[in-house]
Amino acid sequence: MLFNSPDKERIVHLLFDLSKREKMFIVGGAVRDSLIGKCFNDLDLVVERNPEGIAKKLAKDLGFAFVELSREFGIYRVANPWAVIDISLHRGKSIEEDLKLRDFTINAMAIPVRSLFEDRVYFIDPYLGYVDLKERQVRGIAEENIVDDPLRILRGYRFFAQGYGLLERGTREWFAKHAKSLILSAPERILYELELILLTDRAHEAFVHMDEDGVLEVIFPEINPCRNVPQPEYHHLDVWGHMLESLKWAEVILKDPEAYLGLSLPKDLKEDKDFIISVKLASLFHDLGKGYTFKQTEERIVFYGHEKVSSDLVLKIAERLRFKRDLGERIALLVKSHMRPCQLLTEFEKGALTIRAKRNLIKDVPYLWDLFIVAMADSLASRGVDKEPDYEDRLRTFFHHLFSFKEELERVEKRERVLTGRDLIELGFKPGPIFSKILTAVELKVLEGEIKTKEEAVKFVLENYSTYLLT
Repeated sequence: MLFNSPDKERIVHLLFDLSKREKMFIVGGAVRDSLIGKCFNDLDLVVERNPEGIAKKLAKDLGFAFVELSREFGIYRVANPWAVIDISLHRGKSIEEDLKLRDFTINAMAIPVRSLFEDRVYFIDPYLGYVDLKERQVRGIAEENIVDDPLRILRGYRFFAQGYGLLERGTREWFAKHAKSLILSAPERILYELELILLTDRAHEAFVHMDEDGVLEVIFPEINPCRNVPQPEYHHLDVWGHMLESLKWAEVILKDPEAYLGLSLPKDLKEDKDFIISVKLASLFHDLGKGYTFKQTEERIVFYGHEKVSSDLVLKIAERLRFKRDLGERIALLVKSHMRPCQLLTEFEKGALTIRAKRNLIKDVPYLWDLFIVAMADSLASRGVDKEPDYEDRLRTFFHHLFSFKEELERVEKRERVLTGRDLIELGFKPGPIFSKILTAVELKVLEGEIKTKEEAVKFVLENYSTYLLT
């Protein structure tokens, strides 16, 4: 058994003792993943009686936490940071009846715990889940099972994105038929499945399927005004097509960042879930406001203020789906700022980009790597006749410059300031918001090389801010 937990030996020993007295089955993901050689750290156990008592004994003997998930349905959890064991009372009169009520055939397999300690493991598979697993097919057991819990629709796309197989045609037809029922699911459950999809490298494919099946617009009704909205000749797709294409390119870039960015991602970002989710969703939603700001004149198509509208819509989505506050705000900030690199690039290439403008971008958007990928994905998703063929090269050069500038800015900030708040008090200034303005101005002059000593800093302050001196 490919159970990946530091407590594996203790858990196996306790299950062996329990299986002598209780009829218990391992079901669901643990069976599925074992059959394809994939490690797992959670176990689903189905028992014939007393799930609460069994769970409490496991929790006590293992020193794990005991959690009551549903007393009504007899579902309990025993967990620590490295392992999760769910114990539930089986539904129906037999394990076969319990399996009949599950979502997909690949999850409707069971192994009697007792058989794990005998010469031959006994395998229960009434719906040929093993065949579907080997043939890489995600197939629903019954339409009524989807009706009973519409969240299973999202779980299906998640299993597709995680690489368990293609979604069977009839199953997708059930998903499309009952898509609107998803609004009955708790937002937290929807978000959980969405995040698991986004953390795979097939989120774009999954979202395309969800869009084709009418599922995506149930979760994100804000996307509908973006459909079939034309764009200027810089683009080759309509607004919604471009948004999906941007998600695709964000995913491509994340797979091989050095090939597209010319730099390797920092180690702390490679496994950062919030980073991956924010980059993908900001790429998808960066132009969401265009569906609400579209105007076409005789001369051109415009989307005035679409960045702000997009950002506001993202915040509403994040609140509705119960995103962590900082994650929702991070995505909204990236969406709101996605045009700034393009605007500053023009000034950079003219040699007119000021240190203040660069500093403001870095201070306003601390997620520079996120912004780099979102901007690059946006560009790669644009292939219209008016698109400059070397734009990605120019954008890459600009961001490399920004990263170098950010390093220099951090070095300056770490050095002892040439002027401090205490110095300003000694010069006769009253503490207040003006201090930040003065010290920032001095810092910029230091970066520009115009101030090198405290004496030069004092002279600059007295020449430019003397009106704020106490009289």
